[in-house]
Amino acid sequence: MFSCLLIFPMLGMPAYLYRATATLLAAEFVSMLVWSFGSDGCTARPCAPLAEAGRTAASVDVPLLSAAVIALAIIRGVRHHKQLSQ
Repeated sequence: MFSCLLIFPMLGMPAYLYRATATLLAAEFVSMLVWSFGSDGCTARPCAPLAEAGRTAASVDVPLLSAAVIALAIIRGVRHHKQLSQ
């Protein structure tokens, strides 16, 4: 997501994709921190409920949403390219 955060403005992507990328990057960082600090000293899973929610968000939710944002950017790029070639 960090590379998308840097590349999207250069490619002229809409602001909503840029904001979504920044939000997902921050959400992944926060969920990794919650998972890391919440499972400190935990020897067996499941750990604390908040730590498990952070683990799930960091390993499943945020990557799937990131893939959706990248897919939207690709779709927008293809549509924009088709409009320019007509």
